[in-house]
Amino acid sequence: MKILGVDSTATAASVAVYEDGKIRSLIYSNTGLTHSQTLMPMVEAALKSAGVDIKDINLFAVSNGPGSFTGVRIGVSAVKGLAQPLNKNCVAVSTLEVIAKPLENTGCYAVAVMDARCNQVYTAQFDCDSGFKRVTEDEAITIDELTEKLLTVSKPIVLIGDGAHVTYNKMIEKIPFVKKAVASVCYQSAADVALIAAEKVEAGINSEQTANDILPNYLRLSQAERELKKKNNN
Repeated sequence: MKILGVDSTATAASVAVYEDGKIRSLIYSNTGLTHSQTLMPMVEAALKSAGVDIKDINLFAVSNGPGSFTGVRIGVSAVKGLAQPLNKNCVAVSTLEVIAKPLENTGCYAVAVMDARCNQVYTAQFDCDSGFKRVTEDEAITIDELTEKLLTVSKPIVLIGDGAHVTYNKMIEKIPFVKKAVASVCYQSAADVALIAAEKVEAGINSEQTANDILPNYLRLSQAERELKKKNNN
């Protein structure tokens, strides 16, 4: 099976081509240009590098959030636009699951954290003691709330994601054994989007979704929507 994986949920973006258990190509960009400018050329480059035609892709996979509202929309829209004309199935993958995936089988308790600003993070917890098991659902909470939830965890806790540094600095006093993942694995990759999608298909999870079924998962309202709601309530 050939899978095209896409991630544009944060500042950087990436595109990967997966086939039969291995990543054939991975294109990564953190140039500061908008994803609307870079994502489709990256898709073309990933396909060319893998020697695969877009028509040969069996499944399209995308990280559908949480993350940057604009980035999530661009990634989801791109995958829907690619899959729909070809009548190919799609798989949506949580960005937080993608972030934590590199810690699989490392014996730790992985906590994916994306900086949501204003002392908040998008977060989810995964048991990586032997495998990769989701423990909590994706949520948007304060760092203080996350710290309280982790006080009862007895396994080695590893923070991973672009919010790891700020979370670590605020958490270390209450949880002295918490650690940060190394920088080289701390950011989401389309390679893990594709790998997780392949595992979901093999397990029969969300393997029959069409392009119309793929939707963004923002977890919370945008700042503009929050301000409007606050204004209306007043």
